[in-house]
Amino acid sequence: MTNKEKQAKVAKVMREFKGGKLKSSSGEAVKNPQQALAIALSEAGMSRKPKKDMGDEYYLAFMKELAGEEEEEEEEMDGSCGKKR
Repeated sequence: MTNKEKQAKVAKVMREFKGGKLKSSSGEAVKNPQQALAIALSEAGMSRKPKKDMGDEYYLAFMKELAGEEEEEEEEMDGSCGKKR
């Protein structure tokens, strides 16, 4: 969708809201202008909230988890090797 198409979609949905014809997913008429704007942006593919990038946090947590597991495995191996003769 081009930027002009997105703007046209938002304008169309907001006109529906002003005319009282905009419905939510439950079928009830939308009365809150903020909800109408959220619906318009969603339909146009323009999110109002930026998506949080969890990639870095996920990667760091994953690496810490791997490092923790590797240390535990090494400790277990050292302990088991010392007991076996």
